Amino acid sequence: MRDRSFESVVRRKVFLALTPFGALAVASIFALALSESGHAAVGAALSLGAAWVAFVYRNEIYHLGDRAKDYVTGLRSERAVQQHLIHFENHCFVKHDVGLPYGGNIDHVVCGPTGAFAIETKTSRYLSHDLGRARRRAKWLSTKLGDHWVTPVICLINRDQPPFEHDRVWVMSLAELRPWLEGRRDRPVDPVFALRSLED
Repeated sequence: MRDRSFESVVRRKVFLALTPFGALAVASIFALALSESGHAAVGAALSLGAAWVAFVYRNEIYHLGDRAKDYVTGLRSERAVQQHLIHFENHCFVKHDVGLPYGGNIDHVVCGPTGAFAIETKTSRYLSHDLGRARRRAKWLSTKLGDHWVTPVICLINRDQPPFEHDRVWVMSLAELRPWLEGRRDRPVDPVFALRSLED
């Protein structure tokens, strides 16, 4: 089965970002070896060709690097939330990186005595389309749980944000997440039921 986890996506993005630099390094080493073996002209041509390719595609190379950096930052943010949710694992169903059949994932799912929650992680801000995405993913999870209500949540890692509701999505900082989850009084979800529902 193909690995569709967010961590695997990050690994691929980093690999793609490093590939041009690896290719340039190999070309430089090969050019140096050609020069030292008496083929200086060929080595120089290879070196100049590699430099030309790097110059022509510099914007694409920079873009790959920026995207990889964003993905690595996102992965670190998700891991911070994972650590924060360890507390709930002894009395709730907690699952991370739940793949969706139409692509993408729910970053974190928590189901237990205080309700069911689909949590999306953002590092410092969210956009308007993130609200719709959070609602759609919560709706998908609700269907998997037999139409049990699922509260969509966006957790901001690098912002001090008290909980507030924005277009039917709750938004809060990481520091507020645990007390907010513990203080909810939504209809309880049996963790075993949640586990079986998401195994189907």
